[in-house]
Amino acid sequence: MSAKTIKERAKELIDNLSADQAGVILKLLERFDEERGMGGEAVKMRTKKLLAAFLLGVGLCSVPALGQGEIRQDIVESKVSLMDFYLLEARVDHMMWNLAEFLGEDRLYIDFYYDRDGRVGRNREFPESVDTMGKICITIRRRGDLSSYKSDFLLDMFSLKLTVIYASIRLKGYFLTLDMDTDIVGLFYKGKEWTPLGYFYQGEYYLWEK
Repeated sequence: MSAKTIKERAKELIDNLSADQAGVILKLLERFDEERGMGGEAVKMRTKKLLAAFLLGVGLCSVPALGQGEIRQDIVESKVSLMDFYLLEARVDHMMWNLAEFLGEDRLYIDFYYDRDGRVGRNREFPESVDTMGKICITIRRRGDLSSYKSDFLLDMFSLKLTVIYASIRLKGYFLTLDMDTDIVGLFYKGKEWTPLGYFYQGEYYLWEK
């Protein structure tokens, strides 16, 4: 039997899930496609491994009885750090608690990423004073048309959203972060074109420098 792709396996699993769980997986698949077109190979591989790990967890819950079903060994053996897995878990939980925000033309996009080597800061062309190494980077994008809003208002809106997301990460109880100001870097985008709006660093919010 030929090995199934992550998407094929996900679609099989969706039939056995609740409506909320199925909706979250479908959104994850959509984000997977979206992120594949955004970054380099490291971003693509991270997204693929995290999605595979999440689907494996769902798949294990869906096996009806011992000896039935099929679990791909390459997924079982994929190496995903606990930090990355817990951040994915927090991301999925937040999406499930706030499903309405991730639907429709004005839908929200979020991502949590632990930046081990500072590549997020380099890839996003932050000011030289911003160091993302060893920090949790949270990306927030509002897809809809926000042209009628002033940048300062949008920055206030995103700062509120970042605070709520940080609280949801803290609620996981894994002590992933103890201080928002020192542990978190926030990235804010708007529109379909991913127009940079602003960022959060060391307790302060900044409009993106043009």
